[in-house]
Amino acid sequence: MKRLIHQVFFILLIFSNILLSQEKDFEKDKIQLINLARIILNGETDSIRTVANKEFYENLLTLLDTKKSYKYKFEDIEHVSILQPKDKMFKIFTWFLPYTNGQYEYFGIIQKCKKNGKKCRIYELETKHKLNKQFANKKLEIDEWYGCLYYDVIEIKINKQKYYTLLGWDGNNNRTTKKIIDVLSLTKKTAPVFGASIFNNTLKRIILEYSSKYPISLRYDKKLEYIVFDHIEPIDGISINNFDIYAPNLSYDVFKKTDLGWQLETNIYLNNEK
Repeated sequence: MKRLIHQVFFILLIFSNILLSQEKDFEKDKIQLINLARIILNGETDSIRTVANKEFYENLLTLLDTKKSYKYKFEDIEHVSILQPKDKMFKIFTWFLPYTNGQYEYFGIIQKCKKNGKKCRIYELETKHKLNKQFANKKLEIDEWYGCLYYDVIEIKINKQKYYTLLGWDGNNNRTTKKIIDVLSLTKKTAPVFGASIFNNTLKRIILEYSSKYPISLRYDKKLEYIVFDHIEPIDGISINNFDIYAPNLSYDVFKKTDLGWQLETNIYLNNEK
């Protein structure tokens, strides 16, 4: 009996040492990613930043293809957003490469696994175009991605179908900035798809473009289950679609979470209690 206990203890000790060693390897790889991310942000030239970004991308892909990577918490990597919904069905990694002329290039990876972290699939998001109003009502495959930095994910269920609403930011250029409300759909057999008709204004995604001189807020209120954002309009009141002069008007628009999807209400004046 004692011999059996010793054997079990020895096996557990070996197993724990393997896990500890793997954890140390992840930490080592994460430190390398952190250092590369700093160069991507602060490199002296576009060339230096681009080379660092290529290495960052390749290293992250390799790491995500490693066993146990799905359960590892990639923290403290500057300007890289890592989101996971409550049901833990996937992780989405997004980040940007800032150029010295004020332009941005975006990169994204989706890691889709079972809750136990097994049977993972990796999807690389490929940017093909800049997001504008013509794409507001179109479903987009992962190789048609527009590029942005996602900073929040909200689950919503409609007719037993689950959708993942994403809030995103696009620095765009020196004149305008964009905030985005998009929807990610998952199936067992196909690649993830962006865009879905779950807004009561019939659009598949919401694009807010406005003057870079005026910061606007786009956030999810968990208590109220509202997506709340500044109502924006042209400063002169007439220059529709001239986004260089779009600014907040001190009121808010909200999307309320309902069984039918996101229901829009506009020009609401909110206080701290409501």
